[in-house]
Amino acid sequence: MAFRFRASIALAAALSSWSLWTPAHAADEVARADTANCIALMQTNADELARQIKAGDKAREPALRTELTRAGALIARSYLDGLHDSDEAKARLKAAQEGQTTWDDERKKTVHQACLQRADAELAVASGPERFAASRFAEVRLKRMLSEP
Repeated sequence: MAFRFRASIALAAALSSWSLWTPAHAADEVARADTANCIALMQTNADELARQIKAGDKAREPALRTELTRAGALIARSYLDGLHDSDEAKARLKAAQEGQTTWDDERKKTVHQACLQRADAELAVASGPERFAASRFAEVRLKRMLSEP
């Protein structure tokens, strides 16, 4: 009798923890999809800025560096939140890029602005090493983008 009682309590505890985990897992999926959308939009914007710089508009370089630093902050946050699989991250980014092909310019602009605010908030609370990682990502990516033909 006591065994059944303990077993039923254990089962109830397991089921209740599972029911708590499910919404949290769903929230993680939404957050990861939102982050992928942000990074995809930032990449598109960074590609355009790099194109302008290569065409002679060197004044756009600070904007490119800032865009890449912000993207680096979101990438770092994704990693710290548990997304360590680069294949999964690449697949999420590709899915976001493909999904955005149906977005109109207004939606892209609105989402991009929200992403910039989110990235700035991440940078504001980031530790020194986290800010360094975001800046380092930006510098490496900037050099690569500007050296590509």
